[in-house]
Amino acid sequence: MDEMIIHCDRVPRRHPGQLQVAHVGFLPAKRYRVRHGFRSCNFSLVLAGRGTCAWQGRMHAIQAPCVLAQWPGLACDYGPQGSWDEIFLIYPATAEADLQRAGFLDKQRPFWHLGSNALHPLVVELQQLAAVAPLPADRIDRVCERLVLETLLAVQATDQPADAIARVRARLEADPLADHDFARLAEGEKLSLPHFRRLWLRTLGCPPARYLARLRMAAACRLLATSDDTVEKVARAVGFPDPLHFSRRFRALIGEAPSAYRRRYQPEG
Repeated sequence: MDEMIIHCDRVPRRHPGQLQVAHVGFLPAKRYRVRHGFRSCNFSLVLAGRGTCAWQGRMHAIQAPCVLAQWPGLACDYGPQGSWDEIFLIYPATAEADLQRAGFLDKQRPFWHLGSNALHPLVVELQQLAAVAPLPADRIDRVCERLVLETLLAVQATDQPADAIARVRARLEADPLADHDFARLAEGEKLSLPHFRRLWLRTLGCPPARYLARLRMAAACRLLATSDDTVEKVARAVGFPDPLHFSRRFRALIGEAPSAYRRRYQPEG
C-alpha cells in the first residue's frame, strides 16, 4: 500500500448517498502520534501494528486490526509504537448526526478491536477506485460506508460481550476481597469502561461496583457467622477501613446491623 490521500469533497455525485466521505488516506508505516482534535468525523482503520490511545484519563493498548473514531470536540492522543499501517476516512462535521443515527459513531466507544482482519477485499477495492480517473466518488462513498459497517459487524460476531462479562464476574467471585480495578478489567476484555458498565448492567441488572459490594457483604456475613472477629476486624477484612461506614452499608444491603446478624446466626452459649 503506497501513501496516498484522495479528496472527494469537491467531486460531484451522480447518485449521492447520505454519507459522503470528504477525504480518504492510505498511510503505510505511519510513525507519528496525533495529539490534537479534529473538526471532522474520522475513522482510522489500523490494519497492521500496535500502539496506544488515550481515553478517559487512561492509556489503552491498540492492536491491529482496530478502528479509532474521532469527532469534533474530542481531545485526541493516539499513535503507533514504532509504526502501523492505517487507512483513514474523513467525513465533514455536518455528517456527525447521520453517522450517529447509522450506529457508526458511538461517543462512549472511540475505538474497537476486530477479532480478525476480514477487510482486505474492501481495502483492495478502495485502492483500485482511488486510481480511477475521473474519481468515482459515488462508489468510494459506498465502499467507505461498507468498511465501517464491516468492522462493527466483525466486533458483534467476535466480541461475545456475554462471555466478557462472565469472565470478569468469575474473577470477582473467585476473590471478592481483592482490589479490583474495573477500568483495567474492561481494558483486558477490549472494552471501554462505559461500554463495559452498560453491558454489565444489561446482563446482571446492577452496576459492577454494587455487585462487588454484595459479594463482599456475603463474605462479611460468613465471617460474622463463623468467626469471633470483631465487627471492626470484619469490616477491614472486606475492604472497609471505617467500621461505621461498613455498618451503614451492611444494614442497607442485608437489612440489619452486623451485630444483629451475628446474634441471629451465632447465638451465644
